[in-house]
Amino acid sequence: MSDCVTLQDWAARMGAQNQLAMQKVIELQSKTNRILDVLPFKQCNEKTREVALMRAELPDVAWRLINKGTKPAKSKSKTVSFTCGGMEALAQIDERLMQINGNSNAWRMSENAAFQESMNQKMATTLFYGDEKVNPAGFTGLSAYYYSKKQDKLWADQIIDAGGTGNNLTSLWVVCLSADTVYGIFPDGTSAGFKYRDNGRVALTDADGAKYYGFESQYNWDMGLAVRDPRYVVRVANIDTKKLTGTDTDAFVEHMIRAYNQIENPDKGTMAIFANRQLQTYFDIAAAKKTNVRLTIDEFGGKKITHFWGVPILRCDAILNTESQIQ
Repeated sequence: MSDCVTLQDWAARMGAQNQLAMQKVIELQSKTNRILDVLPFKQCNEKTREVALMRAELPDVAWRLINKGTKPAKSKSKTVSFTCGGMEALAQIDERLMQINGNSNAWRMSENAAFQESMNQKMATTLFYGDEKVNPAGFTGLSAYYYSKKQDKLWADQIIDAGGTGNNLTSLWVVCLSADTVYGIFPDGTSAGFKYRDNGRVALTDADGAKYYGFESQYNWDMGLAVRDPRYVVRVANIDTKKLTGTDTDAFVEHMIRAYNQIENPDKGTMAIFANRQLQTYFDIAAAKKTNVRLTIDEFGGKKITHFWGVPILRCDAILNTESQIQ
C-alpha cells in the first residue's frame, strides 16, 4: 500500500480502538464534507512539518548546435514547509447516566458523537478557510493560498472570477490530488494524526463548583494540508448562487470548463470538484434535466452523484455562502 492514501486506508492500519474511533469521525465527515473520501494523506517528513520543493516555474532549456554549448540552468523551485494543527476534545459523561444505561460502551460512544461531529466541522472548515496567521494552533487551508487576483501570478492565475459582488458569495474548487500536488499531512509517528483515549472514571465539577464523578473520553486529531504545486488547484470564486439562471447558467458552465483546463495535467492525480450544498443541488438538477451534456450522473464511492466531464462533484458544507468578493 502506498504511503500517501486516504484516511480510511490509514485507519485500517491502526489498532482496533483507534481504528473504530477514527472511522466514526471519518464517517461523520464524509456525510457532508466528502473531501476526506479522496484527499490522500502522508506522514510529515519532519516531525510535525512537511518540507517539500514547490515548483515556481520550469527551468530554461535550449536546442544545442554542433560545437555550441548550452547555458546551465537551475530548477526554478523553492523549499516550503507545511505544518499540522492539533485539535482536542474531552467528552465527559456523568457516571449516574452510565449506570442508568447499563454501563454500555455503545451508549457512551453515541453520546460522544456530538464531540466527534464538532471536530468534523472544525476540521472541514479549516481545510478551506484555515490561516495560521489568524489561528496559529490550526493549519493553513486553501483559501489562504488562493485569496486574490492581485497576488503572485503563479497563484492568481488559478483563480477564476465568476462575477458575483458583495458578501454573500461562494466558491467552487477543482483540485488534482496526489503526493506531488495536493495532499493531507499528519505528524510523524502518529496513527494518521488521530488518537482516542479512555480516561476512565474522573472527578468532575459542575457550574457551581460542586464535585461529582463521571467518565471521560479524549480525542486528539492532528493534521495539515500541503499545496505542493499551485497549478493543481483552481478556485472559481465570487459565485452568486441566486444568479445561476438563464444566460448566467451558460456563463457559469464556461467558468467550469476554464477551471478544468487550468489544471496543469489532470492525469497526474485524482481529480475532484468540491462545492457546497447549494451548488451541488444546482448541478444535480441540471444533470437530472439533461440540460447540459457535460454533466452526467455516475457512480462514485458506491453512490450515484453528478460528474462534470467525468470529475465527481463532492459536497462540502464547510464551503460558505457568505464569502466576500475576491478582487
